[in-house]
Amino acid sequence: MRSARVAIYAASVVLFLLPLGMLGIAWAYERWLVLRDHAALEKVAERVIREAPSDWTSSGLTAVGRREGVELQRVDAMGDVVADSGTWALALSGSTVGRAVEKALGGLASAAVNEGLPEVEPSFGPVGQREEVREALEGRAASETRISPSGQTVLFFHAAPLPGGGALYLTRASHRGIRQLFLVREQLVKLVALQGLFALLLAFLLTRWLVKPLEALAEGARRYPYDALAAPGLLKRPDEIGQLSRSITALAQSLEARRQATADLAADIAHELKNPLATIGAAAELIATTQDASPQKRKLLSEHISGSVERLRATTDALLGLVRLEAALPEQPRAAVPYADFIEALLAEYRRDPRYADFTLRAEVAAAVGEVALAQDAWGRMLRNLLDNALVQPMTRKEVLVRAERTPEGVVTEVKDFGPGISPGNREKIFRRFFTARPEGAPPGTGLGLSIVRAVAEAHGARVEVESPPGEGATFRVVLPG
Repeated sequence: MRSARVAIYAASVVLFLLPLGMLGIAWAYERWLVLRDHAALEKVAERVIREAPSDWTSSGLTAVGRREGVELQRVDAMGDVVADSGTWALALSGSTVGRAVEKALGGLASAAVNEGLPEVEPSFGPVGQREEVREALEGRAASETRISPSGQTVLFFHAAPLPGGGALYLTRASHRGIRQLFLVREQLVKLVALQGLFALLLAFLLTRWLVKPLEALAEGARRYPYDALAAPGLLKRPDEIGQLSRSITALAQSLEARRQATADLAADIAHELKNPLATIGAAAELIATTQDASPQKRKLLSEHISGSVERLRATTDALLGLVRLEAALPEQPRAAVPYADFIEALLAEYRRDPRYADFTLRAEVAAAVGEVALAQDAWGRMLRNLLDNALVQPMTRKEVLVRAERTPEGVVTEVKDFGPGISPGNREKIFRRFFTARPEGAPPGTGLGLSIVRAVAEAHGARVEVESPPGEGATFRVVLPG
């Protein structure tokens, strides 16, 4: 079951990596937007410095700030702000990502509150002490990204050195798109942590629920038949594992029944062949040890050998017929047969046979029986075997009755004779292969006739019953559901 374990843990890893991948995508997109915004601020700074406004006072910077949608501050060489555009509102409304991204991500994160940049910006400390401004005063342009104390606003800063000293400090902010990405990333980090725990728990539960029962079944299969194939707990489960356990157990029981049937058949064959083989062996030994056998003795030995050979042949033919019948029965097509006509045609064959001229063969088939789905040849052979069994019985009332009716259990067919009946000890034995209890004077049989009856009935899903009250003959009943 290692492959199942590997598959479960692999699925758990994928389950863990999926939000992690989403986190990576969100982070990459966020970084791209931030870099794009910093690049935009850098271009604005370059353009403003290149155009060199004639008035670097606050009023002069205001015109530029309104045009570019940013907040501008001029910082002198000492780090003091000497001019301010005062365009905080424009810097805030000019969101980098815009309203489209805010609408797309707004459902995934908290809505931003309207913060004013003048209230937010001082929280980052004096302008002159900020790292990006110090670098600009040293002659190197620098950018920085900060989040407001409330966590609802993202601010982008860029400081560029001015010719002749000092620095130009630009600010742009976003309440919307990029901040939404920041919030989404925070939620994804939490989700990844929870998803990792969930993936481990899921892998553990699936292993206990699915893999361990399958391992138990595999171990049971290795121990079978010395131990039970499936534990009682598995057989009682109402899910697919329980269904699989019950199906495998039923299959094993069926195979065991077939194995036992094969062993019983081999024992029956050995027992049935023992007597004729012993007779042939004794006759052969007698022939070998007799110097001058008389014609009468040779004739007697020949008759013994011929009789034994004939018995072996008849037994072999009957056994092959039974095996072929049992193999073919499941595949034989069923057809709807008018049952009354079917039984009457069968009895008509016997009535034409001179051997049964002094017998009365009657049929009583209820009209409600109608048509019955049967494998006709096999079902006819079953009824013939029941009739043959009845007709060899010694009867003072030479009559055989075939009855059929439809009951809540299904179609019931009975074959009744008026012979001596069957002793209680033989009522189960008569269905065994090679068991014969024919009355004295009856022609010998193979002992397979009633075995064929049971095989045909079971192949149709029917059952065979026998009743034999003392001195009232025997009644064989076949109950076919449906």
